[in-house]
Amino acid sequence: MTKAYSYLRFSTPEQMRGDSFRRQTAMANEYAARRGLELDDELTFHDLGVSAYRGKNAEAGRLADFLEAVKAGLVPRGSYLLVEGLDRISRLKPRRALKVLENIVDEGITLVTLNDGREYDTDSLDEDPLNLLLAVLTFIRANEESATKAARLRASWDAKRAASETKPLTALAPAWLRLKEDRTGFDIISDRADVVRRIFDMTLNGVGQHSIEKILNAEGVPVFGRGSQWHRSYILKILDNPAVVGTFTPHAVEYEDGKKVRRPLEPVKGYFPSVVSEDVFQRVLAVRKSVEPLRGRHAKAEISNILGGLAKCPNCGATMTRVSKNKAKGWVYLVCTKAKSKAGCQYKAVRYDAVEQAVLERGTDLFLDLPSSGASDLDNQLQSIEEHISDLSERGKNLLDELAMNPSPSIRDRVRTLDQEIEVARTERTAIKEMMAQSSGPLIAQRVERAKEALTATSVDRTTINRTLRELFSEVVVDYKTGFLELQWHHSNEPASLFYEWVDGD
Repeated sequence: MTKAYSYLRFSTPEQMRGDSFRRQTAMANEYAARRGLELDDELTFHDLGVSAYRGKNAEAGRLADFLEAVKAGLVPRGSYLLVEGLDRISRLKPRRALKVLENIVDEGITLVTLNDGREYDTDSLDEDPLNLLLAVLTFIRANEESATKAARLRASWDAKRAASETKPLTALAPAWLRLKEDRTGFDIISDRADVVRRIFDMTLNGVGQHSIEKILNAEGVPVFGRGSQWHRSYILKILDNPAVVGTFTPHAVEYEDGKKVRRPLEPVKGYFPSVVSEDVFQRVLAVRKSVEPLRGRHAKAEISNILGGLAKCPNCGATMTRVSKNKAKGWVYLVCTKAKSKAGCQYKAVRYDAVEQAVLERGTDLFLDLPSSGASDLDNQLQSIEEHISDLSERGKNLLDELAMNPSPSIRDRVRTLDQEIEVARTERTAIKEMMAQSSGPLIAQRVERAKEALTATSVDRTTINRTLRELFSEVVVDYKTGFLELQWHHSNEPASLFYEWVDGD
């Protein structure tokens, strides 16, 4: 008897608990009995929970295994593959979906759609144009339905995100929070929140992630979740997570070349209860934007370079590092790391003591005339991008309504293009808001006061000075050609300058 094989494909595994599995199995048994086919019960090809819309079932699922079994001789040529409908094989774009069907019949397999009893093989597709046209039309309808469903799902989540200020989107929350019993918000897990605050405090005090990891593990501080110990990577995730200040960043799942990609959407402030102040979070963010001054085996050492992570070469922009040329005489210099490693820059040693003396003696002069943060310009930029996003969203809603009434590839492509434009605009808005947070007048004033205190303290605490400078500046160009230190503020494009005593030829 001619062999027949049943192919069951589900969009989600949950459908196994419904009627789909039973229905498709019964249809396959009935067709095989009616046509006198031997339905193979041993070699089955069930794609449970693999989506045909993205083509995964054809590329990596059991459908690909079926075709491989045909090529290997496990499935005899001339066999039948029984499916409920063509949309169970593929919901890709029609041209690509047709290739999936062609790959099956080219291997000598007859594909049967059980919902209409139609058979597809090389002869029927080559000799019957109506059969080929019907297959293409079916693929068009299947793809349009999936695309429309995806667009409506995105619109539904947009509506949920719009209401997220009063109702949580999901039960998911950071490890230091839990969903309230009435699902109206989140409660703080106090002992875990204390650990989060401590991680931020240690970071501000110059303790690196490796050291924080060792401290927490040595003290036996319980980890968040199922892990057995603290890891630097998880500590870094906490420091980078805006949820500590109450901000939730939803993500949209999209597909590029069949691969799933999670794209961040517009952050929602005030979604979570905050466990760290905005000031502390922004200070840590400012510090971490600069290169960490000490790493590896030096992580526990006291900082000896007050410009660690800040000093830059005036020629190539690479980091300048502190080196000792004669330990007996105490000669210490700043040298371009690129030149030091002979990677192309001009080697020039700058006396470190002169640079440090200038910062310690005249560093407070930098704060006599603080540059404007450009807040008004940022406000105008934010208002402009908000209006742009609103306009794009309105156009998107209109296109979705039009797509529901008139499914067509051109409208769907316009919706996809509009989604991409909205994503770009939201990313730009997020960047503007981050700049505004960094440019907050009160925050800058607090950072300046901390820097003044560190610079005017009775004893020189280089670690504290370095940390406070990195809160305010992104880099310090040590221009040995002019004898000036050129400092770049975080909150402004205007530079600051500081002269240091130097001798040409050092």
